[in-house]
This record gives sequence, C-alpha cells and structure tokens, in this order.
Amino acid sequence: MDFKNKEPLFYLLGFMDDYIEDLVYNVMNDSVNDPHYSGVTASNLIKCYINVMTEFGNPPPFSNVKEYFIYNLYTEKEYNEFENKRQLEEYYIGKIY
Repeated sequence: MDFKNKEPLFYLLGFMDDYIEDLVYNVMNDSVNDPHYSGVTASNLIKCYINVMTEFGNPPPFSNVKEYFIYNLYTEKEYNEFENKRQLEEYYIGKIY
C-alpha cells in the first residue's frame, strides 16, 4: 500500500486502539455462559492492528496478543482467562487471524 498522507489513517487507528481496549475489557468481564462480546473479534483486531501499524512503519510496543496483554498491564492469569473465553467461541463465524 502506498499512502501519501498517513496521518488520517493513524488518526483512525488511534480510535481503534481505544475500541480494542474497551472490547478486551468487556470480554474479560462478560458472562461465560451467555457472552455478548467476542474474544475472537478482540484477538483479530489486535493482530490486524499490529499488522497495519507495522506495515506503515509505526509498530506498536507489542507484537502479538499475549504481549498486548502484558503491555496493558494484564496479569498472566487474566490473559489465560481471555484465551479460555476466546477458545470457547465455537459459534464464531468469520475469518480468524
């Protein structure tokens, strides 16, 4: 991709970063039996965010989902809880990155 002006893209990605934070928080606090938020979607967004930011020469300070959690001060236990919820989403329809 060749963008002459990356500033609008980085502006949008700044909001995506906030959206991802909110989604991860909601997944972490969601019901296991009746979830309303998708851990798969959150994981996908983190991975896509990393890829896009890296592609445009502004890589974030994390390179995978686990590092994202560490960077955002989640504990190992919280990361494992997130992964367990994500893996339970057998109903997810769509691409998984």
